[in-house]
Amino acid sequence: GDTGNDCIGTAVRQGARQVINLELMPQPPGQRAVSNPWPHWPLVFRTDYGHQEASLLNNGDDIREFCVSTKEFVGDDNGNLIGLKVVGVRWEEINGQMRMVELPGSERLIRADLCFLALGFTGPEH
Repeated sequence: GDTGNDCIGTAVRQGARQVINLELMPQPPGQRAVSNPWPHWPLVFRTDYGHQEASLLNNGDDIREFCVSTKEFVGDDNGNLIGLKVVGVRWEEINGQMRMVELPGSERLIRADLCFLALGFTGPEH
């Protein structure tokens, strides 16, 4: 979203050596789906200025990782952040509801000095 993109661009301009953008949801489609008609907001894959700027830190590759859930913030003995324990997920319909299911064996540690949380906004009615 806009807030996350602004955080990414600012991190790059402040001298970040690497930026990774974790997304819990799957990558959106390249085009509007039939199930996402006008006048609803088009849920499509977009690349904004922050993603473009940060890709330069990543050999031109996209910095976004989709279907990733953060399980734990890992700290050192002094309470400083040193990483995030993450796991890959998939979304399945279970009993009529979409549920996140962890992918066995996908847990890993991403080394990190800073972590910004830019959580989605679903609107005032939710």
